[in-house]
Amino acid sequence: MLCESTRTQVAYYMRRLYQHGLTTSSGGNISCRTPEGHIAITASKFDKGELTAEGVCVVTPDRQLLTRKLPLSIETGMHLSIYAKRPDIQAIVHAHPVTATAFCASGAKLDTRLTAEAYAILGNPVFVPYELMGSSSLATRVSEAMVNADCCLMENHGILTVGKNLLDAFDKIELLEFTAKQTLIVLQLGDVRRLDDAKIAELDRFVGRK
Repeated sequence: MLCESTRTQVAYYMRRLYQHGLTTSSGGNISCRTPEGHIAITASKFDKGELTAEGVCVVTPDRQLLTRKLPLSIETGMHLSIYAKRPDIQAIVHAHPVTATAFCASGAKLDTRLTAEAYAILGNPVFVPYELMGSSSLATRVSEAMVNADCCLMENHGILTVGKNLLDAFDKIELLEFTAKQTLIVLQLGDVRRLDDAKIAELDRFVGRK
C-alpha cells in the first residue's frame, strides 16, 4: 500500500483527536510528510472517529493526487502551503476543539502565559482574520502567519498546529485546548497571575526560542 505506515499513523492520530473530544466526526484534518516526499492527509467525507489508513489520501507537494479514488480534504491547499514555507515541520493538525475555537469567535485572548508548560510548548499563537474555509486566501493567510509560529487561531473557524512529528502537533492542539479552558477559568476567578517578561525571557532561553 502506498505510504502505508504514514497513512496508518495519520489515521491513528485522527481517531485519537476524535476520542479526546477535540473534533467531530466530520471536522478537522491531519497531515504528515511521508518518507517518499509526499503528503499523507485525511480524506474528505470519512467518519473521523473510525478512520483507517484507507481513508487517508496521498498527494504530492504540487497537489497531484496519488490515491485517485479518495476525495481530498478541502484544506489540502492550506496544508501544502504551510509545508512549502516550513521545511522544518513534518506534521499538521487542524481541528475545532470547543473551548479554543470559542476564542476564535471572541475578542478575548487565549493566554499561553498562565503556565510555563503552555508558553514553553505553544509560544505565542497567531490569530488569522477570517477567510472562507478551503479557499486559497485562507491558505495564503495561514501559511504566512505560521512562518514564525507553531499554533494558529483562525477567526470564526478553528485551530491549527504544526510539529516535528504527529505526536508533537497533536500535543500542541491538546495543550492549546487545555490552555483555553485555563484562560476561561482564570478570567472567571480574577486576580490573574501571568508569567512576567523576565520569566518569559527565561523560558525562551530554556527552549532555545531566542
